[in-house]
Amino acid sequence: MDDMDSAYLEVCAAVAFHDGKLLLASRRPGGSLAGKWEFPGGKQRDGESLADCIRRELQEELGLEITDALELFSLVHRYPEKTVRLHFMLCDVAENCHPEAKEGQSFGWHDHLQLNDLDWAPADREACEMLKGDGQLSRMADVAVAEPSRTDQFRSWLRGQGRAPNCRELGKPSWLRAPFMGGKEHVEMRSLLQRAKLHTVCDSAKCPNRGDCWKHRTATFMVLGDICTRNCKFCSVAHGKPRPVDVNEPQHVAETVETLGLRFAVITCVTRDDLPDGGSAHIAATVQAIKTRCPEVKVEVLVSDCKGSHDAVDTVLASGVSVFGHNIETVERLTPIIRGYATYRGSLDVLKYAAQHVPKDCVVKSGMMLGLGETADEIRQALVDLHEAGVSIVTLGQYLQPTKDNWPVARMVPPEEFDEWKRIAENEIGFSCAVCGPLVRSSYHASEAFSCRKH
Repeated sequence: MDDMDSAYLEVCAAVAFHDGKLLLASRRPGGSLAGKWEFPGGKQRDGESLADCIRRELQEELGLEITDALELFSLVHRYPEKTVRLHFMLCDVAENCHPEAKEGQSFGWHDHLQLNDLDWAPADREACEMLKGDGQLSRMADVAVAEPSRTDQFRSWLRGQGRAPNCRELGKPSWLRAPFMGGKEHVEMRSLLQRAKLHTVCDSAKCPNRGDCWKHRTATFMVLGDICTRNCKFCSVAHGKPRPVDVNEPQHVAETVETLGLRFAVITCVTRDDLPDGGSAHIAATVQAIKTRCPEVKVEVLVSDCKGSHDAVDTVLASGVSVFGHNIETVERLTPIIRGYATYRGSLDVLKYAAQHVPKDCVVKSGMMLGLGETADEIRQALVDLHEAGVSIVTLGQYLQPTKDNWPVARMVPPEEFDEWKRIAENEIGFSCAVCGPLVRSSYHASEAFSCRKH
């Protein structure tokens, strides 16, 4: 499969339900497969995420607004004239949003029994037959399963043995269900970021809070591209050989900050071990571009360990930042397993050096994920280590496994335990501010954390 990867045509197909029935559409008139039934969708454009592709396609094809989209599985189908990789996307449709035929095709909502009578397009028929079969999908050639639980639920629905799946998280407690808060603001925010050709950690890291943040027109900009040189087991950001740095990116970020009317901007980055300075000069240039265009905007940066370079830390600190952030991520015992290249003591050194050299009114921030397999004693020790390093603001949030290939969740930490860690961090250990909760991420509500810190 990998030998032909560059020749694949990437195509998205929507798996959307309403009242337990599946949305299907016929092929447009005029083609060789005209009139045959399929999951609606279309070709992915360059630089477009799978979720963005299916949102655009269903809006153009059927006038549907998709509130959330997750990839269930993908399969490779070989037509005589082309080879396609078909990504089946589970889509939640906005309430009171009804499809309309915009391109001359038919459409309809179908129960599982009606599917047997349809004249299917070949790739879609192959997908249905494969799902209804007894084989294990993950072991099939040319098939990749991204969401095992929801894919199994879809299989059960096709067999008439269960209810239709949706994008809401399965098997997780209620406090981990972040509601979609999109609509007009969500669409506008996404469009603005796409026009500026900017990456956000909101999408790349599959953050559960992106709907809330985008609703309020805030985002964490991810500079230096969207491909990381490291492959940490907790992270879903793509890894590999990065593309050249976009020298125009700092100005694009600054223009977008101005357009959004932000008063607090967060800049993070992929790790760039391929660059001599780890990308610190580019991050500093982005901060300076924002401050030049919008002098009143406060900027928080969340950087990598820059391979331990104090010169790189100095470069970032001199740019005008209000918050210097670097996440320790987990406790010392788990660091070699979870983070790979980075070391626990190396991160502490970066934070300690930053705390000793920050300009006036700049603070140092770090964060950890809970639920990776750490103990309470290890959490407390990590908090003590961070405080002794000079960290003022700390964040603790629940680790959620972003894909099946990432580190599994060891346990779900209840809200009351996060409340207790906040008390310990602030009242016993002495942090200026501790932001703790199941859905807390290092940059979530960053402005409020900076503002509420104790002087």
